Amino acid sequence: MRQRSNWSADTDRRDSEDSSDTTIRVEPPVSSVSGPKQFYKWKMFSMLPSVKIWLDRLSLLALLDRNVSRKENIASVFLAILVTVMASILLATGYYKDIFIFFFCFVVAGCQYSLLKSVQPDAASPTHGYNNVIIYSRGFYFCLLSILIIVVDVCARRHRHFEFTLYGLTLVNVTLLEYSREVLKVLMLCQPLVFLLGLLPQVNTFLQYLLEQVEIHIFGGNGTTSLLSALYAVLHSLLAVAVLYGLAFVPIELIGRDASKVDEVSSSVAFSVFSALLVSISYHYSRLSSDPSHLWMLIKSKCQWKDETDAENSQSDESIKDPLPGQIRKSIYQRLRNDLIVCVVLAIFMFGIHVSTVFSAVFQPLVNNILCYITMAVGFLTHYVFGQLRKEYPWLCCSHPFLKTPEREQFNITGPATITWFEKLYVSLRFFEKNLLYPAVFLSGLSLSTPAVLNKFGVYVGPLVLVICSFKSLRSSYSDATSHYCVLSLTQFAFNYDYARSPERDMFVLNYALMLIFYSKFVDFYLKCKFIFVYIAPWQLAWGSAFHAFAQPLSVPHACMLFVQAALSALLYTPLNPFLGSAVFLNSYMRPIKFWERDYNTKRVDHSNIRLASQVDSNLGTDDNNLNSIFYEHLTRSLQKSLCGDLMMGRWGEAHQGDMFIMASEYLNALVHIVEMGNGLVTFQLRGLEFRGTYCQQREVEAITEGVEDDKGFCCCSPGQLPHFLSVNAAFGERWLAWEVTVTMYVLNGYSITDNNAAGMLQVYDLRKVLITYYVKSVIFYTIRSSKLAEWIKEDGITSNIDTNEDMASVFSPELDEDFDRIAHKLTQRQFSRVYLTWIHYCLSKSHDPKVKLAINYDAESRLIRLCYALSLVARRALATAAHNNCASVNVEFFLHGLHSLFKGDFRITGPDEWIFNDMELLRKVISPAIRMALKLHQDHFSLAEENSDNVVLYSAMLTHIRELVITHEADPDWRNAVLANRPSLLALRHVFDEGSNLYKIIMLNKRHLSFRIIKVNRECVRGLWAGQQQELVFLRNRNPERGSIQNAKQALRNMINSSCDQPIGYPIYVSPLTTSYAGTNQQLTSALVLLAEVSLKKVRGFFTSLWNNLNDLPCALACRYMHPRRPRNRHHSYAVNSQQTSLAGGDAMPSYPTVDIQQPSQHIAQRPTETWMASRSGSRQPPTSKQSSSSLPLALVGGFSRPGSTAKEKEKLEPSADSHISAQQETSFSEPGGAFAIGSQVWITDASCVMSNLNRQRRPDPAWPSTDAQKNGGASGWSGWIPKEEMQGEVFHKWIPCHSDIRFRSNIDKTIYLVKIGQYFVPITEQGITAVEPD
Repeated sequence: MRQRSNWSADTDRRDSEDSSDTTIRVEPPVSSVSGPKQFYKWKMFSMLPSVKIWLDRLSLLALLDRNVSRKENIASVFLAILVTVMASILLATGYYKDIFIFFFCFVVAGCQYSLLKSVQPDAASPTHGYNNVIIYSRGFYFCLLSILIIVVDVCARRHRHFEFTLYGLTLVNVTLLEYSREVLKVLMLCQPLVFLLGLLPQVNTFLQYLLEQVEIHIFGGNGTTSLLSALYAVLHSLLAVAVLYGLAFVPIELIGRDASKVDEVSSSVAFSVFSALLVSISYHYSRLSSDPSHLWMLIKSKCQWKDETDAENSQSDESIKDPLPGQIRKSIYQRLRNDLIVCVVLAIFMFGIHVSTVFSAVFQPLVNNILCYITMAVGFLTHYVFGQLRKEYPWLCCSHPFLKTPEREQFNITGPATITWFEKLYVSLRFFEKNLLYPAVFLSGLSLSTPAVLNKFGVYVGPLVLVICSFKSLRSSYSDATSHYCVLSLTQFAFNYDYARSPERDMFVLNYALMLIFYSKFVDFYLKCKFIFVYIAPWQLAWGSAFHAFAQPLSVPHACMLFVQAALSALLYTPLNPFLGSAVFLNSYMRPIKFWERDYNTKRVDHSNIRLASQVDSNLGTDDNNLNSIFYEHLTRSLQKSLCGDLMMGRWGEAHQGDMFIMASEYLNALVHIVEMGNGLVTFQLRGLEFRGTYCQQREVEAITEGVEDDKGFCCCSPGQLPHFLSVNAAFGERWLAWEVTVTMYVLNGYSITDNNAAGMLQVYDLRKVLITYYVKSVIFYTIRSSKLAEWIKEDGITSNIDTNEDMASVFSPELDEDFDRIAHKLTQRQFSRVYLTWIHYCLSKSHDPKVKLAINYDAESRLIRLCYALSLVARRALATAAHNNCASVNVEFFLHGLHSLFKGDFRITGPDEWIFNDMELLRKVISPAIRMALKLHQDHFSLAEENSDNVVLYSAMLTHIRELVITHEADPDWRNAVLANRPSLLALRHVFDEGSNLYKIIMLNKRHLSFRIIKVNRECVRGLWAGQQQELVFLRNRNPERGSIQNAKQALRNMINSSCDQPIGYPIYVSPLTTSYAGTNQQLTSALVLLAEVSLKKVRGFFTSLWNNLNDLPCALACRYMHPRRPRNRHHSYAVNSQQTSLAGGDAMPSYPTVDIQQPSQHIAQRPTETWMASRSGSRQPPTSKQSSSSLPLALVGGFSRPGSTAKEKEKLEPSADSHISAQQETSFSEPGGAFAIGSQVWITDASCVMSNLNRQRRPDPAWPSTDAQKNGGASGWSGWIPKEEMQGEVFHKWIPCHSDIRFRSNIDKTIYLVKIGQYFVPITEQGITAVEPD
């Protein structure tokens, strides 16, 4: 019985009366204190009488587990029956005899009882206490081993003469089967010991691990994020294999399944179709994520389905909408659209290559060898040579990288990272290698391998082997080809030289697929051995406790066993963890790449997810870690946009799935775990550490941030070092680390944090008085700017409820209040008007509300002054109440406490001020933002004291702060939304407890580009330390906060790694969800290489249309070039045309088109004569004569020709003014060029992919820009990180039309380009990307 029953508590009297119930008595121990007896009243079936179980709750929980659902009960009963059936079968067949029967029954009893009462603690459980999944582990593995024993025994008996040999090794025969059966029988009896050591995971972890290993090593897939993800990936791959198997069997069927004709299979057209579709399907599968939730999210958005979560999000405010799901859906849609086009083109291209005679048997194996050696050379150059030259310490002996980025020479990063020539070359080589070389190699190898594989495995199994091996090889090379040149080298050299006479020599695809598995296991074995050597090296021991010193000598005799453990753990992909952080290593249980079983994600605590009573009673701002977690969340969003592209450009060095990196900056230290790496996508998880870490964490941070270039040591002396090389000691030390610095200046968008002590800024009375003055002015400012002001100052409005008596409260003083009436010894409206009336009048003059201006008269003005005066009293009284009526106290702590209470929105309104509740907008829209604005103005007072005394400057500053600055409390959801929305500046007042003292800090955030050091950590070191921490805290229950396993060890970064574990094992302040980054979201990557941009039908249609139009316009363009000779240009200058002279302006070293500035073009420009063009076509064109003004020549060359014989006055009208630009009204006044949208009209951006962000680079044949300012701010080079997005609205400022007679309006492509002005930026976009704004 495990399901909780109805609870009943009765006395003995009721028990005697209810004699019909069956009673099961479990007598408790006799106690001197007698109490009421309690029992569970349990009825199994409605027809049977109830059963009373005389146990209290704690006793019953100690005896049995409590299930929470019927599914668990059904699963437990079913598994118990299955264990019984399997045990009876094994006993009946006589597998165990004598004493082993007793051991076997002991194992069966343990499996049965674990279904009733789970083992706590369990060595394989990832959580403390009861785990509703771990209870099924013993029964599940018992049934699994029983099935394996029966199956192996049946195979050994029925196929006694079966034998399978590969590479000269007998892999399957009856002896091996019998030996495997005996090993499984022993393993069955050793189950209690296996579970005690924690060598087998819980069921869901085992299934995910098994499916992930099948997906990676059988189908060439990537890492998975969950059990559902692993199941989806395997089923998806099986579908592809089934389709490809049918296509591969078609050519065999066509030749009649004759074994003598297998050589003709690879040369048939049907096999060429199979090969082409194999490449296309492999390419498509490499670009798919293993997580089906993203695809399902896209399907729901396209079908407009909404679940409960979507409905809640749609009802929420638009400002708090998470932008990440929309970005993911858009990226997935673009990738699927790209795959639809590319797969078709790729299949046609590969079919054309394979159907030719290139891969025919006549040229084999020569073609295959040539392709392999070319691919090996390109891979060695791309991934090894380039990788080493870009490392911080190339080959761990040079002191600096040979290929340096420009950011390395900068002290402060001022902009995004510059794309260097070697990054473009690296990406181009990777693209060439992945999309051309490896498909050619595998198509050649497939043609070479087909006859040998079919002869070896037959016409039924052979196609399956070909499909799986080629699909795995192609898919893995598309996903991540950084190490495939090593696998190709091993395959080529091993089977061309070592096994040259082996009959499997020509099975290239099979050899390559098996070598992929061998290479991955060998790399794991190498990393584990390196971790062991670094961790136990005698010269860098870091003993954290006395046990470490005791265990160190004991581990020496077992050093040889470590190699066996490392080999076994590499084979099974299990962590090798140091026991309690010592030099003794143990194998842990099998885990997937994701490692952690739970999906632990940090949940930020703010005002949106806690009770109101908790907000009032407790202070959310005192938890620094909760407030600082937002910076790691923003860092995750920045990485989501750029990580995949940066990895493809090699900015993090060599990276594979499963790798671990540490990002370190001034205050941010995060561990990035790459879970999945596909073709153009990366799934990762970020774990942020504490800002102010422990002493051990600080020592390790110093180790990864300090350089070793200045180390001149050689053993015990310091003879120096060779130029550009590390010293001997430094080079030796770098080789004995479990981590390596790959990049020192990685640029990423983030926030710089500046904190100032608020106590120092408000300690003096005069500074508090300045704050109160700004507070009152802010109240007036927000009152007059309110849209409800006209309603408030009406005769019957809210002002009629205000008490007009002069305030006599004792909370005001002349030391703090500027308007304190020293004669009356109180605040008066007369003194208030004398001080603030000028400010009120100025704010009224700046009001844009016509209702307010019409409503203001003498009486209304007096009501407005009374309203402002009353609101200032409410605001100041609220501050005094929050400060416990001690604003004028000498102790600044009371004042800061009140200021912080109002800043976070905690207003305590007393009796005289309850009139404000007549309209809550007064509190929400006036007083609450006023205190925040006053704090910002007070902070600016130290640098702009004189400027802010002017009403004009002060009003402008407040408008600027409203537009550009977010001022709010850090526990407000708007703070998080503003950070995630990349607002440029934010300000908050934080209350923290620092070592027992209360501190109030003004936090200022400014968005800028941050620089990080990227440290690559040995992934086996991280996995081993994580597994060791889980075993120590969950199973061994070591709760010592100063335990030896978390003490600093600089060679392994033990403290930082252990701190990043999931809570409660570790203590990270932020753990991100599994986030997928796509290459298309990195604009630097797609702008540098157009080939990496996503392809769409619109782009393909536009490309061919442009190509066709250019070919049609080629004769016309040649005629224009002949009749309009281009003026010679200085290579280093661009020309600006004015009415007086042609001036030279400094420009780039590239030849550029002239920049024409035009303000008041004459209407004669509209009359550019057609007869001039016709005369020119007939050969009667007259060159400019000497009578023409020299100042008119540039305009003629740029904009066209004037009529021959035109007067000087007409020529002057044709010339523009010097300091000018084209406005919308002036443009439309003289022959506005055609097009769908008129200049000056309002348009929406509907397709951001149509934006031409590089049009302002002055390349040939870019169009002429209307002004230098438009050209400067009309592209990515002038936007400074700003990006035009869809649904943005702007005004058509200029346009270029194809084949226009005026060069100023002539487009350089076959489409009309519109220059849309959005704020201060100019956005060139084609007509397909905008739509007109409909009038209201």
